[in-house]
Amino acid sequence: MFSRIRKILLYTSVIKDENGRIRKQIMEDNRKSAVIWSAILIIYWIICLMLSAGNTLYANCRGVYIAALCIHTVTLFTAAFIAPKAPRVIRPMLFIIEITLAGVGIGTALCNPGEKTVTFVAALLIAPIMFVEDTLPSVLIAFASILACVIAGPQRMGSEIYHWMLTDVLLYSFAGILFGYFINKARFERYIYAESAVKLAELQTRYAYYDQMTGLQNRRAYSEQIEVFAKKMPPYCCIIMADVNGLKQINDTLGHEAGDELITGSAECLRQGFQGIETIYRLGGDEFSVILTDRTIDAEKCLDRMEKISSGWKGRHINSISISYGFANSEEFSDIVSVAKNADRRMYEYKRNYYQSAGIERRKR
Repeated sequence: MFSRIRKILLYTSVIKDENGRIRKQIMEDNRKSAVIWSAILIIYWIICLMLSAGNTLYANCRGVYIAALCIHTVTLFTAAFIAPKAPRVIRPMLFIIEITLAGVGIGTALCNPGEKTVTFVAALLIAPIMFVEDTLPSVLIAFASILACVIAGPQRMGSEIYHWMLTDVLLYSFAGILFGYFINKARFERYIYAESAVKLAELQTRYAYYDQMTGLQNRRAYSEQIEVFAKKMPPYCCIIMADVNGLKQINDTLGHEAGDELITGSAECLRQGFQGIETIYRLGGDEFSVILTDRTIDAEKCLDRMEKISSGWKGRHINSISISYGFANSEEFSDIVSVAKNADRRMYEYKRNYYQSAGIERRKR
């Protein structure tokens, strides 16, 4: 029973506890709303104070307006300058803003005990929908308002006015909570939908530009990057072309599961060799490429590190990995196509020498 009530009051049936990023986004939006609402309320209380100079009803509530003005000045300062650095103050600040509205309603009624004030309409209907809130704060505010009326009302008001005010508070509290619940639940769902849409877009991008087996970027991503550099060459560019040795033999003798392990293992060796570099691509099959645009990164050192890692690599089916490679840079060739073409040519020279020294025919590789 308690769990069911908790789901209703805190929307846990709509938003999971682990969805912290959505909660943070909601709180940031609420902080911005608090800045706007506090500014509006400050202007409103200043107008009320000005009207109190020539109107008895307003003059009776001058103390209430001054108190509200001070509180909302503090909330404006807090929302604008403190909350960005200390997000934890946002939730209590929202509660203060909302309960202040209800308090002003009570204060106005007690200052004018002979008048049927409708301030509670604004306080208890508007407050729950000012921010994206759980239902629980609205319930607490309504309970505090009802309790204040029950305690303070009979001492200041006649029986007729008191019963009217209490009925007014009960009706508008219920209405405010009801409206606030459905509106804020819809807001939560919108946030969740937006989060899901972002994740879907990220997933679609990953499928479009990333290789599913290795997690590296794919040929499409590589080709688009080359097209960009063909239009405008960066100040420096180095392209490494790499090809795994012995994939066909592994597939033929140990099976395609071992071949897949060889490919994923090679990708991992490249990652570790070129640590911190995101522009590593699987072009297809056993072919890979790396694009470097940072002149301070030494391609030869990265390749040496990759060779050490690959020679000691062990998996379930294979005990070492051999990768042929070649590289070229923009200091040797002026256009990106020539850089890529010569890196590829050098890689095939390396591969040919590897197979010749190993006494293996290329067609059996």
